[in-house]
Amino acid sequence: MKETSLLEQLQIETFHCTEQAFQSTMKLSSFHAQPFGFVNGGVYLAYGEVLAGMASNAILAQELISSKDSIDLGSAKQKVAVGQSITANHVKPKRCEGYVVARGQLLHKGGRNHVWMINIFDETDQLLSHMTVTNSIITI
Repeated sequence: MKETSLLEQLQIETFHCTEQAFQSTMKLSSFHAQPFGFVNGGVYLAYGEVLAGMASNAILAQELISSKDSIDLGSAKQKVAVGQSITANHVKPKRCEGYVVARGQLLHKGGRNHVWMINIFDETDQLLSHMTVTNSIITI
């Protein structure tokens, strides 16, 4: 059996990122459902953490590219973002059909962490979940 990543399993269809914000869509399927046919709240948590990580890592990659003139890339240590904490409030249930839209805003961009506010909406722009994701910035 071929292994698939969480990113593939979530069925994220789009991801558009700027330095301060992002937007994404995720198609829903039976994979995302809890036993009563609604989206499992844990799906929103995984979706939010994956997106915040992608956005923080995009920022870090851009910073590395921007600083390439002033550092030796061969000796530079790479910084990456990893999930540190997440808090969420799921405010409205959604049947597991169609898609959801996530919109994220960077609240804090520090040297050691990034904090993102993420709201997830249904097709009619009704708020489904609100979360805050903190990523720790580490050197590898």
